[in-house]
Amino acid sequence: MNSPIDDDPLQRNDVAAASALEVRKTRSPTRTEHANESTQSLPNQAHSPPTARSTTFASTLSRSNSPNGRLSMSLSRFGRASVASPLSNPTESYDEVRTLIVRAFSPLVAICAAEEADLLARHKGQYHDFASLLRPYGERISGKVVIRDSVGASRSWDDFGIHIAELSQLTRSATTQPASNELGPLEELLEQRLETQDDQSGDGDETGATALYRYYLSRLLQATTISAHEAFLHPTCTVIVITSATPQPIETLRNVYQQTAQGSRTLPPYANPEYLRYYLLVHDEDRDDFAKTSALFDQMKRHFGLHCHLLRLRSVEISTKDESEPAPICEWLSPSEELAQNAQNRKLIDAEDEPTSNVFSSDANAIRAFLRELVAQSVVPHMEQRIAIWNEQVASRRKGISGRFMSISKRWGGFGGSSRSVTTTGTPASSASGNYDGLQGYYRYDAPEAILARLSAFAFMLRDYKLAASTMELVRSDFANDKAWKYSAGANEICCVASLLNPLMGTNSAKFKLEDFDQMLDIAVSSYLNRGAEPRLALRAALLGLELLKVRGKAAAEIAAKYGIRAIELGLVSPGSIGHVLLNERVASCFGFQIGAGSNTGLGVRRRKAALWNVMASDEWMKLGMAAYANERLEEARELYAETKYGAAIQQFSEMNVFLEQLSFSIRIKLGQGKRNRGFSGASELMQQEVDDETVEDMAQPEKLDGPGHRRNLSLAGTGSIAMDAVAQRSPVRLRADPLGATEDDDFE
Repeated sequence: MNSPIDDDPLQRNDVAAASALEVRKTRSPTRTEHANESTQSLPNQAHSPPTARSTTFASTLSRSNSPNGRLSMSLSRFGRASVASPLSNPTESYDEVRTLIVRAFSPLVAICAAEEADLLARHKGQYHDFASLLRPYGERISGKVVIRDSVGASRSWDDFGIHIAELSQLTRSATTQPASNELGPLEELLEQRLETQDDQSGDGDETGATALYRYYLSRLLQATTISAHEAFLHPTCTVIVITSATPQPIETLRNVYQQTAQGSRTLPPYANPEYLRYYLLVHDEDRDDFAKTSALFDQMKRHFGLHCHLLRLRSVEISTKDESEPAPICEWLSPSEELAQNAQNRKLIDAEDEPTSNVFSSDANAIRAFLRELVAQSVVPHMEQRIAIWNEQVASRRKGISGRFMSISKRWGGFGGSSRSVTTTGTPASSASGNYDGLQGYYRYDAPEAILARLSAFAFMLRDYKLAASTMELVRSDFANDKAWKYSAGANEICCVASLLNPLMGTNSAKFKLEDFDQMLDIAVSSYLNRGAEPRLALRAALLGLELLKVRGKAAAEIAAKYGIRAIELGLVSPGSIGHVLLNERVASCFGFQIGAGSNTGLGVRRRKAALWNVMASDEWMKLGMAAYANERLEEARELYAETKYGAAIQQFSEMNVFLEQLSFSIRIKLGQGKRNRGFSGASELMQQEVDDETVEDMAQPEKLDGPGHRRNLSLAGTGSIAMDAVAQRSPVRLRADPLGATEDDDFE
């Protein structure tokens, strides 16, 4: 009988897989779609609600309640680690990053609100529209959400959420040119965050550099600009909002619907216009009559079906704190949005106004109940239904023998032509399949390739990673043949990430081949950067591969470190920036995760490499003035060097030893200055002043140097030799050898 650890895919040893990634036919559930649910015309009849899923059935078939339930790892597998380091608790660190990645790819719900609804939201505090009022509540739906996968099995998730955006903002972003430097605002945001942190609060994960990296990754994953090649930012549902004060409410709903279908709020041709429409009526408890609002809501249900909800909110100012609660903070903000929010908060602070806002507890509970009903009864069943239809009508044809034959014929000519063919005018042909518009750079929403990409995105957002990966595997070659480079990069990225997120994809699985993941990541990064001019997406692909591969064994951790180093070499992060030092830390964690062969031997471990990258991270943190973070990394490096077989041999490399001593001394000086800046009292202040005077006298005596010092790369530290007492010239931050080293108590500890 196998132990539970044997069944864990991340606990198995690394062995060579026997076969490549296979694409198996996925059985789709037998589901039907009512004709009155079509969005080609406005529905005028009520239809039956979606079939309720039995709680008993869900509890019987549901698996883990958490996306990380099957991925727990033994801490002993990863050896030692110091506190507050990326290696301190591998299980917790990986689970948190994995949950962050899973939640980043959530369904997008657009809000299309009438002017009266936006005005009501502005009266409730610092909200510029109704979408900003709902947005923070949608990031984590209350209770458990039951989702049925493509084979009919149900899972319950307690961390499911949605992203909420204004529909008009999405349509405007589709027509505007993206910023030339999308990573600039992210780096500026990191600098602002470091300025608000106390340098001395580097104790523990939640205030250390690891928490800063998770913040960096979350902002990198968040984007608000709709794009053709990513269906994650195409709305799965639009909520049309009116209030009880809206004149001619039914006619207003019809007009807004027409605007979303054919008017000013229409999505681009590459986005599916047949998304779910949901109708929301907001009742003002303080100004309107509920009897009239209730009659209006009954009329809405007769006209538009059961995808309707009545939301009761208050519009008066909060008088007592007992009936209110703090408004939640939005976690998923793009860098530009958070920079604008920080600027607004600074203006309020300068004006001596409190930037936080409160909401009525009754309003908060009503919003949570509305969003849960929206997700559990409308959005998720709609997405499940679309997955079943597309899987049966489009994907199943590609998975059969005839579908594979047609794909080969299109690729090599005969039936579908060649991707290298040209027209009589000398301009390149649109694509091999004829569905890709090379001039506009997208597939139309009704093209088979676009439908399959949308199917994969829907499955990914509903956390059916097996279906998402197998579907993307069908169209990866089509995108490459059509020279749709952004589509090809996105398909390789999602196929790789979905396969690694699949809890059933064990390291010993026949489908787990590191060469395939390496190839997919390589295509994604190079296509994003060289052909698509998307450095942010290239960095995203590299970091996603790094985080998901480094816990898959020694060989996978080597590939993970490779893409971290590659991101640095390609200039995806600027030298000397906060992102650069964070990537140094992640590379160090990749090497630190590697386990050697055998229990008592050190063969195959990468402790010295991990220590080297920690030293470089410590050096960069010190240049940024973050002595607490630099001290963490330096202590990590010292422990790693001490655990190597010839750890004492570092003393023989004089330049390296002097570099580490000077770096350590400058960190202690910086931390000591921080302690003194907090002030002393009484005799302690007088004693500290005497110590400072003695320190200045000792440091005033210059030392004679044998020759001009040169600062060298740490990787070449062992190539030269100087006297141990000679100290090379350093920057003003790095001082000479510790003049207080001879004393028993240097007062820095």
